[in-house]
Formats: sequence, C-alpha cells, structure tokens
Amino acid sequence: MPATLSIVDLKLPCRLGVPAAERRQPQTVLCSAWFPVPSMASAAHSDDLQNTVDYHALSKVLQAEARRVPRKLLERLATDLARAACRGFRLPWIELELKKFILPQTRHVSLRVRFSQKELR
Repeated sequence: MPATLSIVDLKLPCRLGVPAAERRQPQTVLCSAWFPVPSMASAAHSDDLQNTVDYHALSKVLQAEARRVPRKLLERLATDLARAACRGFRLPWIELELKKFILPQTRHVSLRVRFSQKELR
C-alpha cells in the first residue's frame, strides 16, 4: 500500500532574491514537502523509525541546506533542497512547495515542483 508523508510550511531561513539588496537580509520561506514512505506495511508492523523516513531529521537537513548559500531564484533553492533530501534519505522522489512573501498585494508567491532522484544526479 503506497503512502506519502508530508511536512507542511516548514520555516526555512535563507537569503533569497534577484536583487543583491534582497539577499543581504535573511528572510523566511515556507517549505512543504511530500515524499514516499519506503514500506507502509513494514513501518506499521514494526513501529520502528528505521522502517520509515525520519521527518525530524529531514526537516533539519532542509533548514541547513536553505541556510548554506545565498540564492537568487526559488527554482535553485528547490533543486538544492530536493538534492539534499533525496541523497540524504535515499528518497526516490520528493515534491516541494516553496512560499515566498515578497510580492505586494498577494499572500505569497509559490513554486511547486516534483523531483525524481534520477533528475537530480
């Protein structure tokens, strides 16, 4: 039985923006992530973290990657986050939504994209 875990609206401190002035100050981007449970049956039967994805550890990896270097584009940040997650947790795929609070008169600007491990090599 396929199952998907999600982390919704994780706060990522980062330096992001096309103008250099925007990148000077850290800002918070919200990140939601969807990723597969390796084996729902094994995780449910064993009740052991070893049989699923440690979402606490994954959230820390995503936050560390977001802080690592300044970036201009959401697309670059999403790709870097996906690469770190797929490599660190051997995920076959991850779907990310990033929300940036920059455009006046909007709730947010967002990017939603799904990456496969093969695309990130």
